[in-house]
Amino acid sequence: MHLNTEGSPEELKDECVPAPLAKRMVAFGMDAVLIFILIQLVALIIPKLYDDHSKREFNQLVHQVSLLGSDERTDSTKMATFIEDSKLSAETYEMLITMLFAACALPVLYFFAGETFFKGQTLGKATFGLRTTLLDGFENAPPIKIFLRSILKGFATITLLTPFLLPGLLNFFFCFFNRRRRCVHDILSGTITVQPKT
Repeated sequence: MHLNTEGSPEELKDECVPAPLAKRMVAFGMDAVLIFILIQLVALIIPKLYDDHSKREFNQLVHQVSLLGSDERTDSTKMATFIEDSKLSAETYEMLITMLFAACALPVLYFFAGETFFKGQTLGKATFGLRTTLLDGFENAPPIKIFLRSILKGFATITLLTPFLLPGLLNFFFCFFNRRRRCVHDILSGTITVQPKT
């Protein structure tokens, strides 16, 4: 779909309208599922890069964590103490840090790649014909703004996949309390999600 970026701001605003919330929510849900699958794949691949001892330690740690109560798993202090008491090898610690870094980086990279190289569209947005653009003029956002937006949206998405979901909820639910239906990541990056008219 070609979006005409020539003409006056008034003409551009006639061609693009803010995306309906229902479509945005379903598109984000699709993106979140895809990100979750990618994180799961990375969690399966990274242990294969380490020796058998590290893999055994990691699998034992995962098993022990699964036996903990939900209160203990959501308490970061207790979890840090639990991991410290597990006496893991340096290689297993390195594996855990690598997995944590990958889990945090994947959503950011996913949103940045889609919205930078595919004209403001992730797979979810492309399904419904939605785009991320600059707030004024509905032009493609520059990479620096997309990068800021991707960091904010990526970390908000990650929190939704953990027990610490309050920051993610606040980010996304903020769109219900402003006139242009923009989330926190939209406001701080000067962007908006639109649905170009055909």
